[in-house]
Amino acid sequence: MRVRRWMAGVLASAGIGALVCGIGATPAQADPLPQWAPFGTTLFTFGDANFCAGMINVVLEATPHMPGHVLAQVTPLGYLNGPCGNHVSLGWLGSAGGRSQDVYMHSDGPHAGATVTVDLWVGMGLAKLFANTAPIQSQWAEWYLWVP
Repeated sequence: MRVRRWMAGVLASAGIGALVCGIGATPAQADPLPQWAPFGTTLFTFGDANFCAGMINVVLEATPHMPGHVLAQVTPLGYLNGPCGNHVSLGWLGSAGGRSQDVYMHSDGPHAGATVTVDLWVGMGLAKLFANTAPIQSQWAEWYLWVP
């Protein structure tokens, strides 16, 4: 009787230990960032041709296993009178300094286009990131965030 209880305790401890250590854990995925976007995350803009109006969405996530990096996912949500596109300028200021990067978005009409993911080295801690179309044609979006 004592042996059975002892074995049950050993097996339960091993199972709990395996769960705590992460055996069978899912692969690393991007984490949400503590952030505040006072003007929203969507750019309403005019495209680069055909007098087309459209929308571009920007989502920010933490980069798994890379401290100080942010993933910016930029997606054109569609253009009226498309096909059309825009250059999107991403600029940031963080502990790694100030930098910017341009991304070109394109959509074949009123349907969403392909998402472009950009890895931005912002640095750890408090940061500010903003996005706008280039040349400036719309309001901008900005984020205040804490980068792990």
